Amino acid sequence: MQKKIPITYQDVLSIIKRLLIVSEEYNVPFGEPIVMVGGTAMAAHRIRTQSYDVDLYARIFSDDVVHQVEQEFREQFGSMFKIDVTSTENIWGMIMLRDINKSEPDTTIQIDNYQYLIQKLSSEDLFLLKLDSDRKKDQDDLPAIYEKTNIDLLVKRFNIIVKWHGDRDAVLGYADSFVSAMKKFGNHNPLDVISKLNISKFMIELLYESWSNNYNE
Repeated sequence: MQKKIPITYQDVLSIIKRLLIVSEEYNVPFGEPIVMVGGTAMAAHRIRTQSYDVDLYARIFSDDVVHQVEQEFREQFGSMFKIDVTSTENIWGMIMLRDINKSEPDTTIQIDNYQYLIQKLSSEDLFLLKLDSDRKKDQDDLPAIYEKTNIDLLVKRFNIIVKWHGDRDAVLGYADSFVSAMKKFGNHNPLDVISKLNISKFMIELLYESWSNNYNE
């Protein structure tokens, strides 16, 4: 199998620009918001210096355009290179980012007379989505992402997106994972973290019961 060739953040911007150019040439929309997600967003945040694929959210796009540009850049980045574009708010895992259109601005790209805004998932969204993933590589990314944010921002965002979790039976486990991560990466007292969570009362009580074995209230 051919080894993947690293893609820098500047490469990503060149690829996005080419997507926009080809879309205009074919007179098909590449509709805003255009949001960098996954490893591409991590590169935009400088959490990683490079990625291996281009991961994007776009409200509207053409599969034919994506395929053409993907083939063009395989000459530079090898046959394993992929451009993954989705129009669903379910980026990965069970959480839908219903406000993805409000993602952080990153840069703009000028095509003819129009300036496209390119956005990126926030560090908080990246952390919370990867926290809900079972993939080892996602779990391994958590410490580096945590360094780009803080507990107050993470709790605030958790309390918003937990409502959009697609598996209500898994919310308790997800909240427990969040409490554990805050202890692991920031040495935050679990009981203090639990007190800030906006989840069902019975879940709060279960979390307190579980974590109180090791911490005094």
